Amino acid sequence: MINSTGNTGTAKIIGWYKDRHPTWQLSNGNTPLLPETQQTIERYHSLIIEKLEKEFGEITITYGFTSLELYKLVQKLSPQHTAPNLDQHAGYELNSRNNRICKRDGLACDFLVKGYENDMGTIAKYIVRHLPFDRLYFYGRNKPLHVSIGPENSQFIQYLLPSKKSGKRYPRKRYNKDNYLDAEFKEYS
Repeated sequence: MINSTGNTGTAKIIGWYKDRHPTWQLSNGNTPLLPETQQTIERYHSLIIEKLEKEFGEITITYGFTSLELYKLVQKLSPQHTAPNLDQHAGYELNSRNNRICKRDGLACDFLVKGYENDMGTIAKYIVRHLPFDRLYFYGRNKPLHVSIGPENSQFIQYLLPSKKSGKRYPRKRYNKDNYLDAEFKEYS
């Protein structure tokens, strides 16, 4: 087990569930078991969180790192809108069969930036212009952004907007870094 309590920045990525689900008790405190995961959490903090907080201010992580114990709890009690085999929230962690929970390398967090809770498009555009990322999922101007890092940092951008009838999120437009900046958020130029 990795000791992750020393860095308050990474503690935010690991301890996010305490604010969102205050009654959930985890025996391992959502601590990553693999060194690759801990290293990626630290890299995520320095590449994404620190840079955004320096530029915009406080970040609230609404969905961060997910250990095997937390993954099981989420799937049991609150599985809607999750795709653990793809979403990179589990880092490099293994399931109970010793297979990776997520097939993609890297790590993801969903977050809001204080003062931009209704203008996350500005944050998305900044990330696309200035930060390394693998995937960015945009759920709407007043919803958390999903941002991942990985070895490839493919800079894939996906709009996942809710259906007006069902409320379920469906993939809409797909972008890469080059066509995204020209196609969207002109009002933020």
